Amino acid sequence: MLIKHINNLLFTLLLLLVSASNKPIYCLNDSTLQTNKEIIKDTSHIQMRHVQKEKLEEVINNKDYIYDRVGPAPKTPWEKFKEWFWHMVDELFDSKGGQVGLSIFQYALIIAAIVLIIILLVKTDIRSVFYGKSASVAIDFKELDEDIHKINFEELIAKAIANKDYRKAVRLHFLKLLKDLTDKNLIKWQIDKTNHDYSIELAQSKYSSQFQELSLLYEYIWYGDFDINESNFKNTITKFNAFKV
Repeated sequence: MLIKHINNLLFTLLLLLVSASNKPIYCLNDSTLQTNKEIIKDTSHIQMRHVQKEKLEEVINNKDYIYDRVGPAPKTPWEKFKEWFWHMVDELFDSKGGQVGLSIFQYALIIAAIVLIIILLVKTDIRSVFYGKSASVAIDFKELDEDIHKINFEELIAKAIANKDYRKAVRLHFLKLLKDLTDKNLIKWQIDKTNHDYSIELAQSKYSSQFQELSLLYEYIWYGDFDINESNFKNTITKFNAFKV
């Protein structure tokens, strides 16, 4: 009886020791120990790939992949200053206040450009912008006597018409008009004055609009190289003859 209790106690201790070891217990008849699995070999076809010689040389000689050569030259003090300057500018304009300042600066540039254009137009001659160079170029007297009062207009006009040089005839009629205005002390004739100058002198007179019309007509025919025929010439001269000083 005592021996039976001892055997039970030993068996219990054995179970406790096996449980504490955390190792699996296999039966001698376990099929996993008796199975011999066959190793499967990889029999797939392997295709060898080769790099083309030209492509390989291209990659080898590509500067982007060469890391063992001398790098770029160090930056000069001027280049460093420019880099620092533009970096500060970027930081300035990235801020909220900088963006407001940039907007103000842009509007200031636009206003300055408009003012400059107005000044240039006033200094030159606004009419020359729309009607060409004739409004700001002095009347050419190189083919005539420099003194407008010494020109025999009737003779020269008749000669131009006889030669069918109607452009020149229109020019002579306009110069004669300037002489008539000078004789009436409505303008002060000078050899280097322009038609625009004379228009300003006549601005307060009753001849202002009519003179501007004839001046524009003359400039269109003479400076615009307008090919005028006899019919157009007669219509033009009718307007000149209607101008009574």
